[in-house]
Amino acid sequence: MHGKNFREFVVGILILLCFSTADYPQTYKIHTDRDSIAVRKTAEDFLNAFRNLEWMKFIAFFADDATAFFPPSAHYPKRATGKAEIEKIFKNVFVNARGQKTTPPYLAIDPLDLQIQMLKDASIVSFHLDDPGMFGRRTVVFEKRKGKWLIVHLHASGIAAP
Repeated sequence: MHGKNFREFVVGILILLCFSTADYPQTYKIHTDRDSIAVRKTAEDFLNAFRNLEWMKFIAFFADDATAFFPPSAHYPKRATGKAEIEKIFKNVFVNARGQKTTPPYLAIDPLDLQIQMLKDASIVSFHLDDPGMFGRRTVVFEKRKGKWLIVHLHASGIAAP
């Protein structure tokens, strides 16, 4: 190709690229394995801190502007807004759990059917818990902020076991 034909070819490719990417949602991106591995590790570290009631490690996973819905056992039916409000509720959970056992792990949190959905700079981690008499449902939304995956929303609910 020479001169005018080459320019027309390049312009055509550029136009094609512009229109071909317009159909894809902008919230999704091609994530690297490194991102999904980092999210899985962060989720595992969060759950381990929770199981072992390691307060400082546990609460550090939450963004300052995080929100949460708690299961009925927390006796807090509203949405908790902000890290400070979430801390108050979880402190009671930690105190109650520590009274049940004398050594870690204090809580049996064994995720079933764990799924990670990667978004642009966020990830949705969902799983089930099989507790006696209750089928637990958990969703944790992580957002990558300054290179660190933080919890921006936690949803914990349960239904009577079938």
